[in-house]
Amino acid sequence: MAPFTIFHERRSRRVIYSLIFFLWFFARSASQAFAAGEPSYLPPQFACEVRYHFRESLPAARKDSKKVSAPSYEREGLSLSRAVISQDFAAQVVAGKVPHLPYQFVVKITRTTDADAGILEVNVLDSSDKPLKGFPTKLANPLTKTGDSSRKEFEIPVPEWLAKEIAKRLLARNQFLTHVELVVAVDDDFRSADFPK
Repeated sequence: MAPFTIFHERRSRRVIYSLIFFLWFFARSASQAFAAGEPSYLPPQFACEVRYHFRESLPAARKDSKKVSAPSYEREGLSLSRAVISQDFAAQVVAGKVPHLPYQFVVKITRTTDADAGILEVNVLDSSDKPLKGFPTKLANPLTKTGDSSRKEFEIPVPEWLAKEIAKRLLARNQFLTHVELVVAVDDDFRSADFPK
């Protein structure tokens, strides 16, 4: 057998053995984390959705009649948050896209102890993986499961050309986009909506 062939066979075996070891180590670490259980300071699961707020131009029957409808919105949900646990922190994370925006969303709530309210981090990236204006943003976690504090809104900058494209693809005739928001929420009513898996 040629030395070149022997070299490549040995290299292939090393790669296979390394992959087997990596899979074994990962499975062992995962089983240990599962056996240890979720820490008490793991943040509650949350959900995110993008809301496309719009109004509709109304035919003017009289001079004093309203020219536009009351505000309304269409929604697109991101997947529910998933737990990420390490030795130093516990987090819930949402990462993904929605059909009508060329953006990547990354939302994370992180806690380190039971006494820690946590940090809420939100980032929105364009198709070049560059953060949009105003992002990333990081703040003390304002979310609780009760009252008005169960939800937090972040306005998403949308250029005029994209607003027109969204209206064309998502809205009905005579409807126009006013603004776009990302809503992050922990309350049960919000999380019970239809979110992708």
